Amino acid sequence: MPDDLGNFAQDVSSRSLSNGRHTPHAPSLARFAGFAASLLGDGDSRVAIDPRTGTNKYACPSMPAPDLVCFSSCTASPISRRGFERAGECYDAFAGALSPRDRAERLQTYRHDIEDILLRHFGANGLADVILCPSGTDALLTAAAVLAAERPGEMMTAILPNASETGTGVPLAASGRRFDGPATGTPLPGCAIDSIQVPLRTLAGAPRSDGELNGAFISAAKSARGRPVIYLTHGSKTGLVAPTEIPEGFDVIVDACQSRIDPESVAAYLRRGWLVAVTGSKFFGGPAFSGALLFPRARQASFSCFGRTWSAALHHDANTLGMILRWTAALHTIEAFELAAADMAGILRNLASAVNQVLCDIPALVPIAGLPAGGAGWADMPSIFTFAVRDAAEPRRLRPVAELRLLYEHLARDGILLGQPVDLGSFGGLRIAISARDLLDGRAPGGLDIVRDALADVTASSGSWRRVSASGRC
Repeated sequence: MPDDLGNFAQDVSSRSLSNGRHTPHAPSLARFAGFAASLLGDGDSRVAIDPRTGTNKYACPSMPAPDLVCFSSCTASPISRRGFERAGECYDAFAGALSPRDRAERLQTYRHDIEDILLRHFGANGLADVILCPSGTDALLTAAAVLAAERPGEMMTAILPNASETGTGVPLAASGRRFDGPATGTPLPGCAIDSIQVPLRTLAGAPRSDGELNGAFISAAKSARGRPVIYLTHGSKTGLVAPTEIPEGFDVIVDACQSRIDPESVAAYLRRGWLVAVTGSKFFGGPAFSGALLFPRARQASFSCFGRTWSAALHHDANTLGMILRWTAALHTIEAFELAAADMAGILRNLASAVNQVLCDIPALVPIAGLPAGGAGWADMPSIFTFAVRDAAEPRRLRPVAELRLLYEHLARDGILLGQPVDLGSFGGLRIAISARDLLDGRAPGGLDIVRDALADVTASSGSWRRVSASGRC
């Protein structure tokens, strides 16, 4: 283990895990560095910790941060205290195993437990099997590989939303290509997948109508080379769902990696034979990253072919400790939310109203339309709120992503973590995201007050935060 991570673990153990009221369970100090390394293991560069800041590329710490005001679940969240405790207990079970065989058996037991809980939560018992993956993007890469394995050698074309609404690695994953590390862009062996990206918004940043988008996806599918595969994104970076209608006869992969989806919708997708990718690290606020692919049992023959052809090429091992630890941490919130889901719509409605009030109270902020409120359930309501920021010196100018990135980092250093900026065309948007943890713990209203005051203060200046951020001073 690198010394910088060991120093980071020691610093966390003395600084972040005790606030005088409660100290979460953690492995013994002799095991703490190993636990910290394992919690970050089996992922990719996105979870790597910068030793200078103690955070990952999203300015998010990997350890509990009770003093951080966090509305960043559309990007990444620090692990919760209880999630940290459960992951620590899980790690102790492996650290205390006497032999490699014992450790392997315990990992397999934990994996099966995670799979059973996910199937129950998403209403997929009897409908699907689960493939655990290091991240949501890995789950989408796995889904592409499964469909490619169904018809070896046949050309495929993925039709999906543009990367600004899904993630920079998603178009590569949908094309069956590596999306991280030195081999980025390299196709999986024998994989021939083209891609077509469909913009979900106009050049002015407004969402395109359902009818227009549905038509654009079907038109792209009909003109695609080879076998078209439509990616239905149920919860984009800004909360959109597209396309909303797909005729029978098309292969579909559902990108529900935000996990802002109700079990009934997941089950309906699975019954149509569609693969569904979910995570424990977005809406549920588990540590980044933890992904899963729900695979319809109706396509079991495809899964068998996938196992023979692709598992080695993907380098996915469902029995890896880091992935098990992160999923174990996320399960605490998933199980708590499952018990309270019936009461969540009213709470979310009130929080949405409070967020909208914050955005309306500050003249420099411009709310950007997202998911319109639909039915009565919590998943029918928006939980990601995107906003542009006016230039104080030139109010008609909306700041681009590059400038918002500096503002995002400035707020993070001040203890406020929002959803990272997204590209909306000629300008960018920051995001306030409500998570399951926000709905359960009752702390969100106080946090929104802090966010409102900070945004009002920092956006009133003509760019002092840009100069401070660019200088690298904290």
